[in-house]
Formats: sequence, structure tokens, C-alpha cells
Amino acid sequence: MNIEKIRTLFTLFSGEDVLDTYVPLITLAVDEVNRMLLPNADNTDVRLDFLAAAIANNRLQKIKNARDRSEITFAGKMLSADRGSLIYSEKLVSDYLQLCSELINSKTFIFSAFSCGEDGIS
Repeated sequence: MNIEKIRTLFTLFSGEDVLDTYVPLITLAVDEVNRMLLPNADNTDVRLDFLAAAIANNRLQKIKNARDRSEITFAGKMLSADRGSLIYSEKLVSDYLQLCSELINSKTFIFSAFSCGEDGIS
């Protein structure tokens, strides 16, 4: 996998600049993808770069979503967390897991359901 390309893709997916703060998320995602690789898989396949960046972005969105849940307005009301970016980051990971299915051994099965024109992960 190409770390520089993963950093660029992470920036594209998250909208954040890759600062030292986010390097551990990227490193963790790369390690996770390496553990998923099938024995004969080509670890230089570009699809793996996309998967690692999507996983790192998903972790960032989970962190942001958890942090945003605790915000309180001036009037004392809790702000509802914007789950949109978290939902889309999960869909991105799901799409790249499917794209990399011949390269990885995922321990989870992903079932997509279609209803009312929207797809969901179940």
C-alpha cells in the first residue's frame, strides 16, 4: 500500500488536512487492511489504498460524532449529532470492502438491503 496516496485519499474523504493528529488513524487502518489480506493478494493493489483511507475516515467520523453528542447550547439543550457524515463514511467502507472482496478475507458479512430507493446496511 502507498501511504502517501492513502493520506491524499483520507484528505479527500474527510475534508481534513492530514496533520500529525490523524496519522495514528491512518496507521491503524493500514494495519487492519494488512491483517485482512489473503495470503496471495497483491498488497500494492490501488483498491487497498482506498479501503484503508475509507476505514481511517470512518474512525475519524465516529470520533467526531461521539464528541459532538456532548455539546450543549446556551439554553441548556443538547444538540443532536449530525450522523450524515458518519452514515456516508460507513457506506464508503462498505463499498470498498465489496470492491476488495477478492483481495481480503473479511470476518464480517455485509448485507445490503434496498427499500424506498435507499440502501441500508444490515
